[in-house]
Amino acid sequence: MIDDYHERLVAKARQRFLESGDISQPEVRHTVVESWRRSKSFGVDVDRLDPPLHPDIDLDSKLMRAARPILSRLECVLAGTRVSVLLTDAQGWVLSRAGENALNKHLDEIKLAPGFSYAEEYVGTNGIGTALQTRQPYHVFGSEHFAKRLQTMSCAGAPIRNPLSRRLAGLLDLTCWSADATPLMAALVQEAASSIEERILDDSSERERAMLTEFLAACRHSGKAILTVSDAVTISNARALPGARSRAWVADQRDRWSDMIPACRRGCCT
Repeated sequence: MIDDYHERLVAKARQRFLESGDISQPEVRHTVVESWRRSKSFGVDVDRLDPPLHPDIDLDSKLMRAARPILSRLECVLAGTRVSVLLTDAQGWVLSRAGENALNKHLDEIKLAPGFSYAEEYVGTNGIGTALQTRQPYHVFGSEHFAKRLQTMSCAGAPIRNPLSRRLAGLLDLTCWSADATPLMAALVQEAASSIEERILDDSSERERAMLTEFLAACRHSGKAILTVSDAVTISNARALPGARSRAWVADQRDRWSDMIPACRRGCCT
């Protein structure tokens, strides 16, 4: 959360950036500065919000099916608060929104509503688009937004990945008035996004689960490079994908899968 004094400093720094490109103020987060630069390069209009509309959104996707119970739970937890819960796909198209009527009415005015895209390339720095752009959880406060009309808002977004393919599946976002923002929003949205990922895994096909089981068995009994491929999923051990980054990816998958398949032992995929 940014206090009023810091908020004013960020607002002044943003104005200098828009006028001259100068961004030497240490009070502005580096990741926000990078997002401002991307927003400027995208040609985002700071004074006008005009995100594209795609009314034919898929309300029966694997992501929507997995997310519905979690969204309902969040609505109950946040009942009586001025916080809206939004789900988007991997490109930033808003699939669903729920929350207080007065806040949602304002979100309609700024087109943060089902069918519209809040990707960074269309509306600039925001908790949805910037989290999708960086593939990391992100909380944007007030004046950190690139577009002027978003500066009364605060939004915390957390990417949702398919646990098998590790592809980005969508994003969960909590949006409120900037004055109501709290750091707890970021923790809550990340926990809920993880729950949706678990449900995506539970909804995975038997073929994908069998593929994972065979891959882990092969890892345990062979020191060779192993690569398993299907139409939707590719799984590899570190020998098939050399390099520190790839080994970190495999370790991440191992940790995620070890609870699901007890036969897997630490080290089987290294």
